Amino acid sequence: MRAIRKQPPRPQRSSIIKARRTSRRLAHARATGLPTIVMLLSLATAAGQSPRAAIRIVAGLVDAGGAVGVVAADFAEVERRLSLGASLETAVLESESQGGRGTDVARVLDVLRRAETDGAALQLQFEFLIRDLRRSRANALDEAAQRLTVALLFPLVVCIFPAFVLLAIAPLVVEALAGLSL
Repeated sequence: MRAIRKQPPRPQRSSIIKARRTSRRLAHARATGLPTIVMLLSLATAAGQSPRAAIRIVAGLVDAGGAVGVVAADFAEVERRLSLGASLETAVLESESQGGRGTDVARVLDVLRRAETDGAALQLQFEFLIRDLRRSRANALDEAAQRLTVALLFPLVVCIFPAFVLLAIAPLVVEALAGLSL
């Protein structure tokens, strides 16, 4: 008897689709919640909190849920590393190497890292970040609106246009043809 070779299991198509959908939802939540988190970081540092304390404050919002909770979970990972005794620079670099958070979260963490290590001014950096994040979010919404108009063409052509022809033009053609026969 011949031995049957087992093929390694291929991922189910539905699991791939679910993974893509989940990553899109997380990316959307990060894009939506990050400006709010940056504003909270800006308020905390303007009130005299250190970058570490600001990260701790934001990391406490994990239970808030929604878009803010998703971004706060990213900061909670950095805060966990800080509570284990890592420096802010090490915690941020390890968090960036772990990946999966997106470039915008990495930019915010880099601003905080530079503020602690180099003494960079935070408020101006945060204002630029907030403005840039809102602009990129508006651009993403504009692109989505443009894609929506293209997606709506199919129902328009397939459903509404034939109904218009049947209800508006067909009776005129039938009436015209009835008038031709003498």
